[in-house]
Amino acid sequence: MNKLEQARAQIDAIDREMAKLYESRLDAVKDVIAYKIENDLPILDSGREQAVIEKNLQFIQNPDYKEYYESFIKFIMKESKAYQRTLQSHDKVGYCGVEGAFGHMVSEKLFPSNPKVGVSSFEEVFQMIVHSDVQYGVIPFENTNSGLVGEVLDLLMEYPVYIQSIYDQKIEQCLLGIPGSTLKDVEWVYSKDQALSQSKEFLKELNVQTVAYPNTAMAAQYISAQKDVHKAAIGAKENAELYGLKVLATNIQENASNTTRFLVIGLKPKTEGNRFSMVLSVKHESGALAKIIDCIAKNGLNMESIQSRPMKNKPFEYFFFVEIEGDMAKANDCICQIQTVCESVKVLGAYTLKEEKE
Repeated sequence: MNKLEQARAQIDAIDREMAKLYESRLDAVKDVIAYKIENDLPILDSGREQAVIEKNLQFIQNPDYKEYYESFIKFIMKESKAYQRTLQSHDKVGYCGVEGAFGHMVSEKLFPSNPKVGVSSFEEVFQMIVHSDVQYGVIPFENTNSGLVGEVLDLLMEYPVYIQSIYDQKIEQCLLGIPGSTLKDVEWVYSKDQALSQSKEFLKELNVQTVAYPNTAMAAQYISAQKDVHKAAIGAKENAELYGLKVLATNIQENASNTTRFLVIGLKPKTEGNRFSMVLSVKHESGALAKIIDCIAKNGLNMESIQSRPMKNKPFEYFFFVEIEGDMAKANDCICQIQTVCESVKVLGAYTLKEEKE
């Protein structure tokens, strides 16, 4: 064995020992995060981190190595914090809105025993997943009446998250007012823009002014606080009991089969399910989109939908959301072929459609 082989053998032996020590370190981290959760302490402790770095640098005898060892320790601590966040977020579910929002109601149905975290925007749900503050996010994606939620499609393109499952929730919109109010009293109606759109014929007959609100539950919460007979909200009937309101009218949406498709999103892509989806941007060449559609058909897959969305900062350029029925594990050849005619392709993962049971 020459000197190079001897050195490599020594490195291999050291690496094996380092792997064992790294596992032991993460085992200790579990105890740290358990204590922090029990005592409601933050993950980040800047003073403690700097003290650990300075203490560990004293163990290095060769001054030429200190700069590199400091970087190594900082990396280890960064990974430790990421692991702690993962442990802390385990089973937590994020949604947009407050208690009573449709996102919250679907979260309760899909994850009845998991702790829930409500935030004020769709992007915050994505950010919580990326930062490991929650394990899953539940967000509305498409409605049979008002169509795609474009902002969510933008965020799927932008953030490194993947679809874990899909759930179709039938939506019954109700008009909610304060106790003692009647339909004749209502002059202003507050709700999410999609809910207002879904109920526009009813609102037209009622001859009222409308005000868009971040979500339906927040609108109900606002009406409850206002205590004004001239103001009402559109939302689920569950919001009436939750916020002490009166149901003035039920099923006010235009479409009796009004349904919103919700996505459950997470950090890890899935490969099992009866369908999968992608977001892609095509090359600027003749017939590029047609080639993609043809490729899907030739591989024996059923393209259930394709929807376009304008690209940010690129006027009159578009990316596409494609949903395909079939086994993603058997579609690798198709995906590879599609990549040759696209500028970018992001496979959002496989899933099985879950429908609401009556």
